[in-house]
Amino acid sequence: MELELRNGKNVLSSKLSMGRWMRTGNSKVQAVSFVRSCMSNWFMAVFAVFLLGSSMWIFYQETSELSLMSTLPLLKFFPLGRSSERAERQNRSDVDGSLIKATYIRGKEAVQQFRNHLTCFSESGKWVYDPTPRHLPWNYIGDAFASTCDSRHHWTGPGHVSYEQAEVIAREGNVSAWLVREELKWVWQTNSSCPFWRVNRDDLCRRIGSGRNVMVVGDSLNHEISWSLMNHLVLNGTGYSRLSTNDRTTDGRYEMCNDMFGDGSGFKVSFVRNDRLSPVVHPNVDTDINFYEFPWINLLEDYGVKLLLMNRGAHYEDDVTYAQALRNIFSILSDRFPHLRVIYRNTPPGHMNCETYSAPLTERQNSGQLPDHYHWADFHRQNQLAAKIVEEFQYIYMDVETMLSLRADGHIDKRDCLHYCVPGPLDVSIQHLYNILLLL
Repeated sequence: MELELRNGKNVLSSKLSMGRWMRTGNSKVQAVSFVRSCMSNWFMAVFAVFLLGSSMWIFYQETSELSLMSTLPLLKFFPLGRSSERAERQNRSDVDGSLIKATYIRGKEAVQQFRNHLTCFSESGKWVYDPTPRHLPWNYIGDAFASTCDSRHHWTGPGHVSYEQAEVIAREGNVSAWLVREELKWVWQTNSSCPFWRVNRDDLCRRIGSGRNVMVVGDSLNHEISWSLMNHLVLNGTGYSRLSTNDRTTDGRYEMCNDMFGDGSGFKVSFVRNDRLSPVVHPNVDTDINFYEFPWINLLEDYGVKLLLMNRGAHYEDDVTYAQALRNIFSILSDRFPHLRVIYRNTPPGHMNCETYSAPLTERQNSGQLPDHYHWADFHRQNQLAAKIVEEFQYIYMDVETMLSLRADGHIDKRDCLHYCVPGPLDVSIQHLYNILLLL
């Protein structure tokens, strides 16, 4: 047996036959000494390998996230590897008072960089046709009415596929056979300074986090967005029954991402319909003007909500009433839930004669093209007002109006040119949410 063991500068070389070596006069002493020497040197070698492996693992964990974000000029506020739980415990005091609540983003420069990056997501982008077969968030969860586009598409006969067939084709990568609805083949493409990553389902699970329940509050568009979020998170439709558009309050019937965190350790997504974001304690429904206000403030604590996605705007009220309502509810949230991560989604307008469009617009419809009785032409002004108020209260503003104002295609039908089919253009809201979470 030949051994060469290195310990510091000493090198032990042995070319002894084990059997002959063990027969020497001091065999027991030499055996013990030899074993100790081997154990000492092997221990050092194993320890060195352990240190090297640990260093490589840490490097991998950091660079796996960094590689995704390597093109982002965000290093001054992007907290690699920091968890949301630690962010909640972080002292939120800052020299100039600038921060994004419930995040590590603090300081005037960092906050402005963050907001500029979100603006880049929307304002630098355009819709690009991409027929590459890929997984889509099919509507396993939402009301069946949101799937009418797929029903019509499938009924049209040869040359179209069901979503089950589409998923098989997507896995096979057969472009010519991926005959899903045309509006599902358009993607939002931003410039290189703010890449807009497609949703990675497992990573979205991790970004939200075990036990960190989500609530979506607002109008019927946000109701659809809650379905879209869950459709992005379920692995398949097995074990899920559809939620109804008449469910004005859902308590998180299904736990998401248990496959990632273990049974009972995922998170839930709840929805509450409240068109005014009012802090009511009892339901207030006015069907004459189609306003629904259901209680939700106390449910934030009851449901253990950590991430709140909220919106109002599709049910129009004048600017003064609108602004007062936002300031009122943001004040309540700031006082009662200082560690709650709040994202405010703005409101996209509907489109005139939506049934005539089969592809995105190149520019938004002007106010003269929009019907007055829905006030769709007023949404843009009120969104700008909301952006200022959201910034004032140090929350996160998510602009989907810029993207969806160009999507006259993909609506439910000619009788409803505000809501979209699911899946459809509205799913870009979940992609936007995912890209925001990548920065937090």
